[in-house]
Amino acid sequence: MKRINITLTEFDEPKIFSIDKLKYWFSSGKFDKRYPLEYVKKWIHTNGKYLDFLGISYAWDEEKQCLILSPTNKIGLAPLKNPYGGKIYGSIVVKPRVGWIKIYEILELINWKYQPQFLKDEEPIISDGVLPRWFKAIDTLEAMNKSLNLFMRGLERKNIEKRIPVGSVNWTAYSTKSVPYGKYDHFSTIISDYSFDLEIHRQFKGILRLLINDLSSQKVPFKIRTQAKHLIVSLERKLKSVGYSKPDAKKLREIKIPHFYRSVYEVAIKKCIDYLTQSKFSLIAGEYYGLPWSIEMDRLFEYWIEYWAYKFAKQIGAKFYSDIKGNSKIHFINLINWKSLKIMKPDIVIEKDTKALLIDVKYKKHLDYLEYGRASSRILDEHRHDLHQLLSYIGSSDKKEKIGALIYPKIDASFYGAATLINYCNTKTNLDVILTNVSFEPEDTLKTIQTIWYRENTFFA
Repeated sequence: MKRINITLTEFDEPKIFSIDKLKYWFSSGKFDKRYPLEYVKKWIHTNGKYLDFLGISYAWDEEKQCLILSPTNKIGLAPLKNPYGGKIYGSIVVKPRVGWIKIYEILELINWKYQPQFLKDEEPIISDGVLPRWFKAIDTLEAMNKSLNLFMRGLERKNIEKRIPVGSVNWTAYSTKSVPYGKYDHFSTIISDYSFDLEIHRQFKGILRLLINDLSSQKVPFKIRTQAKHLIVSLERKLKSVGYSKPDAKKLREIKIPHFYRSVYEVAIKKCIDYLTQSKFSLIAGEYYGLPWSIEMDRLFEYWIEYWAYKFAKQIGAKFYSDIKGNSKIHFINLINWKSLKIMKPDIVIEKDTKALLIDVKYKKHLDYLEYGRASSRILDEHRHDLHQLLSYIGSSDKKEKIGALIYPKIDASFYGAATLINYCNTKTNLDVILTNVSFEPEDTLKTIQTIWYRENTFFA
Protein backbone atom coordinates (compact mmCIF):
# COMPACT_ATOMS: atom_id res chain seq x y z
CA MET A 1 0.00 0.00 0.00
CA LYS A 2 1.21 3.53 -0.80
CA ARG A 3 2.73 5.46 2.12
CA ILE A 4 0.68 8.55 3.02
CA ASN A 5 2.64 11.71 3.87
CA ILE A 6 0.74 14.95 4.50
CA THR A 7 2.60 18.24 4.97
CA LEU A 8 1.04 21.49 6.18
CA THR A 9 2.60 24.80 7.24
CA GLU A 10 1.58 26.75 10.33
CA PHE A 11 -0.33 29.96 9.61
CA ASP A 12 -0.78 28.78 6.03
CA GLU A 13 -3.85 28.21 3.90
CA PRO A 14 -5.85 24.97 4.35
CA LYS A 15 -5.06 21.97 2.15
CA ILE A 16 -7.80 20.40 0.09
CA PHE A 17 -7.91 16.67 -0.64
CA SER A 18 -10.20 15.62 -3.45
CA ILE A 19 -11.74 12.16 -3.82
CA ASP A 20 -9.00 11.24 -6.31
CA LYS A 21 -6.41 11.88 -3.59
CA LEU A 22 -8.43 10.37 -0.76
CA LYS A 23 -8.75 6.99 -2.47
CA TYR A 24 -4.99 6.44 -1.98
CA TRP A 25 -5.45 6.73 1.79
CA PHE A 26 -7.24 3.38 1.76
CA SER A 27 -6.30 -0.15 0.85
CA SER A 28 -7.28 -1.39 -2.58
CA GLY A 29 -11.00 -2.04 -2.72
CA LYS A 30 -11.61 -0.26 0.61
CA PHE A 31 -12.88 3.06 -0.78
CA ASP A 32 -16.11 3.70 -2.63
CA LYS A 33 -16.29 7.01 -4.51
CA ARG A 34 -20.07 6.99 -4.23
CA TYR A 35 -19.95 7.35 -0.42
CA PRO A 36 -16.69 9.21 0.32
CA LEU A 37 -17.88 10.79 3.56
CA GLU A 38 -18.41 7.41 5.21
CA TYR A 39 -14.78 6.44 4.54
CA VAL A 40 -13.44 9.86 5.56
CA LYS A 41 -15.29 9.52 8.88
CA LYS A 42 -13.61 6.16 9.42
CA TRP A 43 -10.20 7.65 8.62
CA ILE A 44 -10.79 10.56 11.02
CA HIS A 45 -12.02 8.18 13.72
CA THR A 46 -8.67 6.35 13.45
CA ASN A 47 -6.43 9.44 13.15
CA GLY A 48 -8.48 12.13 14.90
CA LYS A 49 -6.37 12.17 18.06
CA TYR A 50 -3.25 12.88 15.97
CA LEU A 51 -4.96 15.70 14.08
CA ASP A 52 -6.20 17.19 17.37
CA PHE A 53 -2.74 16.82 18.91
CA LEU A 54 -1.27 18.88 16.05
CA GLY A 55 -4.11 21.41 16.24
CA ILE A 56 -5.31 20.54 12.74
CA SER A 57 -8.97 21.22 12.12
CA TYR A 58 -10.81 19.12 9.56
CA ALA A 59 -14.02 19.63 7.60
CA TRP A 60 -15.85 17.89 4.77
CA ASP A 61 -17.07 20.05 1.89
CA GLU A 62 -20.19 18.27 0.66
CA GLU A 63 -20.58 20.48 -2.39
CA LYS A 64 -17.02 20.05 -3.67
CA GLN A 65 -16.70 16.51 -2.25
CA CYS A 66 -13.34 17.11 -0.57
CA LEU A 67 -11.66 16.99 2.85
CA ILE A 68 -10.16 20.23 4.14
CA LEU A 69 -7.29 20.17 6.67
CA SER A 70 -6.39 23.50 8.28
CA PRO A 71 -3.22 24.12 10.36
CA THR A 72 -3.32 26.41 13.41
CA ASN A 73 -0.70 27.60 15.89
CA LYS A 74 1.01 24.23 16.35
CA ILE A 75 3.87 22.55 14.54
CA GLY A 76 4.97 18.96 14.88
CA LEU A 77 4.76 15.41 13.68
CA ALA A 78 2.34 12.54 14.16
CA PRO A 79 1.91 9.12 12.56
CA LEU A 80 -1.03 8.19 10.38
CA LYS A 81 -2.72 4.83 10.83
CA ASN A 82 -4.52 2.68 8.31
CA PRO A 83 -8.26 2.70 9.12
CA TYR A 84 -8.24 -1.02 8.33
CA GLY A 85 -5.87 -2.72 10.76
CA GLY A 86 -4.59 0.35 12.62
CA LYS A 87 -0.96 -0.03 11.46
CA ILE A 88 1.16 3.08 10.88
CA TYR A 89 1.32 3.74 7.14
CA GLY A 90 2.46 7.35 6.97
CA SER A 91 2.86 10.63 8.79
CA ILE A 92 1.41 14.11 9.02
CA VAL A 93 3.68 17.09 9.56
CA VAL A 94 2.98 20.75 10.32
CA LYS A 95 6.09 22.71 9.40
CA PRO A 96 7.17 25.99 11.01
CA ARG A 97 7.54 28.98 8.72
CA VAL A 98 11.03 29.58 10.09
CA GLY A 99 12.32 26.10 9.16
CA TRP A 100 13.13 23.03 11.24
CA ILE A 101 16.76 23.92 11.97
CA LYS A 102 15.66 27.34 13.18
CA ILE A 103 13.23 25.76 15.67
CA TYR A 104 16.10 23.86 17.25
CA GLU A 105 18.19 27.05 17.40
CA ILE A 106 15.29 28.97 19.02
CA LEU A 107 14.88 26.31 21.71
CA GLU A 108 18.64 26.38 22.31
CA LEU A 109 18.74 30.19 22.60
CA ILE A 110 15.99 30.25 25.25
CA ASN A 111 17.78 27.42 27.11
CA TRP A 112 14.91 24.98 26.52
CA LYS A 113 12.63 26.90 28.88
CA TYR A 114 9.85 25.76 26.58
CA GLN A 115 9.95 22.23 25.23
CA PRO A 116 8.15 20.04 22.70
CA GLN A 117 5.11 18.14 23.93
CA PHE A 118 4.82 14.42 23.28
CA LEU A 119 1.62 12.48 22.99
CA LYS A 120 0.95 10.72 26.27
CA ASP A 121 1.67 6.99 26.45
CA GLU A 122 3.21 6.91 22.98
CA GLU A 123 6.67 8.28 23.59
CA PRO A 124 9.57 8.50 26.05
CA ILE A 125 9.77 11.53 28.34
CA ILE A 126 11.97 14.40 27.22
CA SER A 127 13.98 16.30 29.84
CA ASP A 128 15.42 19.76 29.19
CA GLY A 129 15.23 19.11 25.49
CA VAL A 130 17.35 15.96 25.78
CA LEU A 131 16.20 12.69 24.27
CA PRO A 132 17.14 9.36 25.92
CA ARG A 133 20.61 8.14 24.92
CA TRP A 134 19.31 4.96 23.33
CA PHE A 135 17.90 7.10 20.49
CA LYS A 136 21.40 7.01 19.00
CA ALA A 137 22.34 3.51 20.12
CA ILE A 138 22.06 1.83 16.71
CA ASP A 139 23.97 4.58 14.88
CA THR A 140 26.75 4.46 17.48
CA LEU A 141 27.05 0.65 17.43
CA GLU A 142 27.12 0.56 13.64
CA ALA A 143 29.83 3.28 13.48
CA MET A 144 32.07 1.46 15.98
CA ASN A 145 31.60 -1.85 14.17
CA LYS A 146 32.46 -0.29 10.84
CA SER A 147 35.65 1.30 12.19
CA LEU A 148 36.82 -2.11 13.51
CA ASN A 149 35.87 -4.14 10.44
CA LEU A 150 39.48 -4.57 9.30
CA PHE A 151 40.85 -5.32 12.78
CA MET A 152 43.43 -2.63 12.17
CA ARG A 153 46.44 -2.63 14.43
CA GLY A 154 47.51 0.33 16.45
CA LEU A 155 50.68 1.72 14.97
CA GLU A 156 50.97 3.79 18.14
CA ARG A 157 54.29 5.55 18.71
CA LYS A 158 55.60 5.07 22.28
CA ASN A 159 58.55 6.60 24.09
CA ILE A 160 60.11 3.90 26.33
CA GLU A 161 63.39 3.01 28.08
CA LYS A 162 65.27 0.00 26.60
CA ARG A 163 68.47 -1.83 27.61
CA ILE A 164 69.53 -2.09 23.96
CA PRO A 165 69.49 0.57 21.22
CA VAL A 166 66.41 -0.34 19.18
CA GLY A 167 63.96 1.78 17.25
CA SER A 168 64.59 5.50 17.03
CA VAL A 169 67.04 6.31 19.86
CA ASN A 170 67.16 9.78 21.38
CA TRP A 171 71.01 10.03 21.39
CA THR A 172 70.98 13.52 22.91
CA ALA A 173 69.08 12.20 25.95
CA TYR A 174 71.43 9.17 26.08
CA SER A 175 74.58 11.35 26.11
CA THR A 176 73.24 13.92 28.63
CA LYS A 177 71.02 11.87 30.95
CA SER A 178 72.31 8.28 30.83
CA VAL A 179 76.09 8.28 30.18
CA PRO A 180 77.06 10.99 32.77
CA TYR A 181 75.35 8.93 35.45
CA GLY A 182 76.85 5.61 34.40
CA LYS A 183 73.62 4.29 32.89
CA TYR A 184 75.22 3.03 29.67
CA ASP A 185 72.41 0.50 29.15
CA HIS A 186 69.54 3.02 29.40
CA PHE A 187 68.39 4.06 25.94
CA SER A 188 65.48 6.47 25.48
CA THR A 189 63.82 5.16 22.34
CA ILE A 190 60.64 5.59 20.29
CA ILE A 191 59.04 2.41 18.97
CA SER A 192 55.91 1.57 17.00
CA ASP A 193 53.41 -0.41 19.06
CA TYR A 194 51.56 -2.83 16.78
CA SER A 195 49.15 -4.04 19.46
CA PHE A 196 45.39 -3.64 19.01
CA ASP A 197 44.86 -2.14 22.46
CA LEU A 198 44.86 1.61 21.72
CA GLU A 199 43.09 4.18 23.90
CA ILE A 200 40.42 4.60 21.21
CA HIS A 201 39.61 0.89 21.45
CA ARG A 202 39.51 1.07 25.25
CA GLN A 203 37.07 3.97 24.93
CA PHE A 204 34.98 1.90 22.51
CA LYS A 205 34.82 -0.88 25.08
CA GLY A 206 33.70 1.54 27.78
CA ILE A 207 30.99 2.99 25.53
CA LEU A 208 29.87 -0.54 24.62
CA ARG A 209 29.30 -1.28 28.32
CA LEU A 210 27.33 1.94 28.65
CA LEU A 211 25.23 1.06 25.60
CA ILE A 212 24.43 -2.41 26.93
CA ASN A 213 23.30 -0.89 30.23
CA ASP A 214 21.14 1.76 28.50
CA LEU A 215 19.50 -0.77 26.21
CA SER A 216 18.60 -3.06 29.11
CA SER A 217 15.79 -0.70 30.17
CA GLN A 218 12.26 -1.94 29.53
CA LYS A 219 11.42 1.53 28.18
CA VAL A 220 13.57 0.87 25.11
CA PRO A 221 11.39 -0.29 22.17
CA PHE A 222 11.73 -3.97 21.34
CA LYS A 223 12.76 -3.25 17.74
CA ILE A 224 15.73 -1.18 18.97
CA ARG A 225 16.91 -3.94 21.31
CA THR A 226 16.57 -6.50 18.51
CA GLN A 227 18.58 -4.36 16.08
CA ALA A 228 21.27 -3.78 18.69
CA LYS A 229 21.71 -7.44 19.67
CA HIS A 230 23.84 -8.67 16.74
CA LEU A 231 25.86 -5.42 16.70
CA ILE A 232 26.72 -5.86 20.39
CA VAL A 233 27.79 -9.50 19.85
CA SER A 234 30.06 -8.44 16.97
CA LEU A 235 31.68 -5.64 19.01
CA GLU A 236 32.20 -7.86 22.06
CA ARG A 237 34.06 -10.34 19.86
CA LYS A 238 36.23 -7.65 18.26
CA LEU A 239 37.09 -5.99 21.59
CA LYS A 240 37.54 -9.21 23.57
CA SER A 241 41.27 -8.71 24.28
CA VAL A 242 41.04 -4.94 24.77
CA GLY A 243 41.28 -3.21 28.13
CA TYR A 244 38.50 -0.95 29.44
CA SER A 245 38.51 2.84 29.85
CA LYS A 246 35.74 4.90 31.40
CA PRO A 247 33.94 6.71 28.54
CA ASP A 248 35.05 10.33 28.34
CA ALA A 249 33.94 12.78 25.64
CA LYS A 250 36.95 15.04 26.32
CA LYS A 251 39.39 12.13 25.82
CA LEU A 252 37.62 11.17 22.61
CA ARG A 253 37.97 14.70 21.26
CA GLU A 254 41.70 14.82 22.08
CA ILE A 255 42.59 11.23 21.17
CA LYS A 256 45.50 10.75 18.76
CA ILE A 257 44.81 8.40 15.86
CA PRO A 258 47.57 7.36 13.43
CA HIS A 259 47.15 9.55 10.36
CA PHE A 260 46.70 6.60 8.00
CA TYR A 261 43.66 5.34 9.97
CA ARG A 262 42.18 8.68 11.03
CA SER A 263 39.40 8.81 8.43
CA VAL A 264 38.27 5.29 9.41
CA TYR A 265 37.77 6.27 13.04
CA GLU A 266 36.44 9.83 12.57
CA VAL A 267 32.76 8.92 12.16
CA ALA A 268 32.83 6.46 15.07
CA ILE A 269 34.48 9.01 17.37
CA LYS A 270 31.89 11.65 16.48
CA LYS A 271 29.02 9.20 17.08
CA CYS A 272 30.51 8.18 20.44
CA ILE A 273 30.85 11.82 21.52
CA ASP A 274 27.24 12.51 20.47
CA TYR A 275 26.12 9.47 22.43
CA LEU A 276 27.95 10.50 25.59
CA THR A 277 26.76 14.10 25.47
CA GLN A 278 23.25 12.98 24.48
CA SER A 279 21.24 14.70 21.79
CA LYS A 280 18.77 17.54 21.74
CA PHE A 281 15.30 17.19 20.30
CA SER A 282 15.23 16.65 16.54
CA LEU A 283 12.56 16.04 13.93
CA ILE A 284 14.67 13.28 12.36
CA ALA A 285 14.75 11.26 15.57
CA GLY A 286 11.04 11.79 16.11
CA GLU A 287 10.15 10.74 12.58
CA TYR A 288 12.40 7.67 12.66
CA TYR A 289 10.96 6.38 15.89
CA GLY A 290 7.39 7.49 15.13
CA LEU A 291 7.16 9.81 18.13
CA PRO A 292 4.18 12.20 17.96
CA TRP A 293 5.34 15.65 19.13
CA SER A 294 4.15 19.22 18.85
CA ILE A 295 5.10 22.76 19.81
CA GLU A 296 2.61 25.60 20.30
CA MET A 297 4.18 28.41 18.32
CA ASP A 298 2.27 31.12 20.18
CA ARG A 299 3.74 29.89 23.48
CA LEU A 300 7.20 29.60 21.95
CA PHE A 301 6.88 33.19 20.64
CA GLU A 302 5.93 34.37 24.14
CA TYR A 303 8.97 32.66 25.63
CA TRP A 304 11.13 34.14 22.88
CA ILE A 305 10.02 37.73 23.50
CA GLU A 306 10.18 37.22 27.26
CA TYR A 307 13.75 35.89 27.07
CA TRP A 308 15.12 38.82 25.08
CA ALA A 309 13.07 41.42 26.97
CA TYR A 310 14.68 40.08 30.15
CA LYS A 311 18.13 40.42 28.53
CA PHE A 312 17.32 44.01 27.57
CA ALA A 313 16.00 44.87 31.06
CA LYS A 314 19.22 43.58 32.64
CA GLN A 315 21.32 45.59 30.16
CA ILE A 316 19.70 48.86 31.22
CA GLY A 317 19.38 47.95 34.92
CA ALA A 318 15.58 47.90 34.91
CA LYS A 319 13.13 45.81 36.94
CA PHE A 320 11.55 42.94 35.05
CA TYR A 321 8.17 41.27 35.58
CA SER A 322 6.77 38.44 33.51
CA ASP A 323 3.62 36.37 33.45
CA ILE A 324 5.72 33.52 32.05
CA LYS A 325 8.08 33.75 35.03
CA GLY A 326 5.08 33.84 37.35
CA ASN A 327 5.91 37.22 38.90
CA SER A 328 3.61 39.41 36.84
CA LYS A 329 3.30 42.83 38.47
CA ILE A 330 -0.31 43.59 37.46
CA HIS A 331 -3.33 41.36 38.09
CA PHE A 332 -6.98 42.14 37.40
CA ILE A 333 -8.94 39.61 39.41
CA ASN A 334 -12.46 39.29 38.03
CA LEU A 335 -15.09 38.84 40.72
CA ILE A 336 -18.81 38.07 41.07
CA ASN A 337 -20.44 38.27 37.61
CA TRP A 338 -17.04 38.41 35.90
CA LYS A 339 -15.69 35.14 37.29
CA SER A 340 -15.95 33.49 33.89
CA LEU A 341 -13.14 35.75 32.64
CA LYS A 342 -9.55 34.72 33.21
CA ILE A 343 -7.23 36.59 35.52
CA MET A 344 -5.89 39.38 33.32
CA LYS A 345 -2.22 40.23 33.43
CA PRO A 346 0.28 41.63 30.91
CA ASP A 347 2.90 39.28 29.50
CA ILE A 348 5.87 41.51 30.33
CA VAL A 349 6.52 44.69 32.37
CA ILE A 350 9.85 46.55 32.35
CA GLU A 351 10.27 49.45 34.80
CA LYS A 352 13.06 51.90 35.43
CA ASP A 353 12.78 55.15 37.40
CA THR A 354 9.62 56.92 36.14
CA LYS A 355 9.30 54.83 32.98
CA ALA A 356 7.37 51.62 32.27
CA LEU A 357 7.06 49.39 29.21
CA LEU A 358 4.13 46.96 29.16
CA ILE A 359 4.22 44.28 26.45
CA ASP A 360 1.50 41.95 25.26
CA VAL A 361 2.68 39.25 22.87
CA LYS A 362 0.25 38.23 20.12
CA TYR A 363 1.09 35.36 17.79
CA LYS A 364 -1.40 36.48 15.15
CA LYS A 365 -1.45 37.76 11.58
CA HIS A 366 -3.36 40.89 12.60
CA LEU A 367 -0.58 43.36 11.85
CA ASP A 368 -0.22 42.01 8.30
CA TYR A 369 -3.97 42.16 7.75
CA LEU A 370 -4.21 45.70 9.12
CA GLU A 371 -1.25 46.89 7.04
CA TYR A 372 -2.65 45.59 3.78
CA GLY A 373 -6.29 46.43 4.55
CA ARG A 374 -7.41 42.79 4.54
CA ALA A 375 -8.77 42.64 8.08
CA SER A 376 -12.24 41.13 8.43
CA SER A 377 -14.78 42.47 10.92
CA ARG A 378 -13.93 39.55 13.25
CA ILE A 379 -10.22 40.41 13.15
CA LEU A 380 -10.95 44.10 13.73
CA ASP A 381 -13.11 43.25 16.77
CA GLU A 382 -10.41 40.98 18.15
CA HIS A 383 -7.78 43.64 17.54
CA ARG A 384 -9.87 46.25 19.40
CA HIS A 385 -10.19 43.82 22.30
CA ASP A 386 -6.39 43.41 22.41
CA LEU A 387 -5.93 47.19 22.42
CA HIS A 388 -8.49 47.73 25.20
CA GLN A 389 -6.76 45.05 27.26
CA LEU A 390 -3.39 46.76 26.77
CA LEU A 391 -4.87 50.13 27.73
CA SER A 392 -6.19 48.56 30.95
CA TYR A 393 -2.68 47.41 31.80
CA ILE A 394 -1.22 50.83 31.02
CA GLY A 395 -3.88 52.58 33.13
CA SER A 396 -2.91 50.50 36.16
CA SER A 397 0.73 51.65 36.08
CA ASP A 398 1.68 54.58 38.30
CA LYS A 399 4.72 55.57 36.23
CA LYS A 400 4.74 59.00 34.54
CA GLU A 401 6.18 57.77 31.24
CA LYS A 402 4.29 54.72 29.94
CA ILE A 403 4.65 52.67 26.76
CA GLY A 404 2.30 49.88 25.78
CA ALA A 405 3.33 47.53 22.96
CA LEU A 406 1.53 44.80 21.05
CA ILE A 407 4.23 42.61 19.52
CA TYR A 408 3.31 40.37 16.61
CA PRO A 409 5.36 37.78 14.71
CA LYS A 410 7.07 38.80 11.47
CA ILE A 411 5.25 36.42 9.13
CA ASP A 412 6.80 37.90 6.00
CA ALA A 413 10.53 38.56 6.46
CA SER A 414 10.37 41.53 4.09
CA PHE A 415 7.53 43.25 5.94
CA TYR A 416 8.50 45.41 8.91
CA GLY A 417 5.41 46.83 10.56
CA ALA A 418 5.55 49.51 13.23
CA ALA A 419 3.13 52.24 14.23
CA THR A 420 2.21 54.47 17.13
CA LEU A 421 -1.55 54.24 17.54
CA ILE A 422 -1.83 56.56 20.52
CA ASN A 423 0.44 59.34 21.69
CA TYR A 424 -0.83 61.29 24.67
CA CYS A 425 1.08 63.77 26.81
CA ASN A 426 0.11 66.14 29.64
CA THR A 427 1.58 67.31 32.92
CA LYS A 428 0.80 64.01 34.67
CA THR A 429 1.68 61.38 32.09
CA ASN A 430 3.33 60.66 28.75
CA LEU A 431 1.70 57.67 27.05
CA ASP A 432 2.41 55.76 23.82
CA VAL A 433 0.69 52.69 22.38
CA ILE A 434 2.80 50.93 19.78
CA LEU A 435 2.25 48.07 17.36
CA THR A 436 5.22 46.24 15.85
CA ASN A 437 6.42 42.87 14.61
CA VAL A 438 9.61 40.87 15.20
CA SER A 439 11.23 37.77 13.77
CA PHE A 440 12.87 34.85 15.56
CA GLU A 441 16.24 36.58 15.29
CA PRO A 442 18.03 37.71 18.49
CA GLU A 443 19.37 40.96 16.99
CA ASP A 444 16.01 41.88 15.47
CA THR A 445 14.16 41.19 18.73
CA LEU A 446 16.61 43.09 20.94
CA LYS A 447 16.77 46.02 18.54
CA THR A 448 12.95 46.25 18.37
CA ILE A 449 12.59 46.28 22.18
CA GLN A 450 15.35 48.88 22.41
CA THR A 451 13.64 50.99 19.71
CA ILE A 452 10.32 50.87 21.56
CA TRP A 453 11.93 51.80 24.87
CA TYR A 454 13.89 54.77 23.49
CA ARG A 455 11.35 55.66 20.72
CA GLU A 456 14.22 55.75 18.23
CA ASN A 457 12.23 54.84 15.10
CA THR A 458 10.32 57.42 13.10
CA PHE A 459 7.29 55.10 13.12
CA PHE A 460 7.21 55.60 16.86
CA ALA A 461 7.53 59.40 16.75
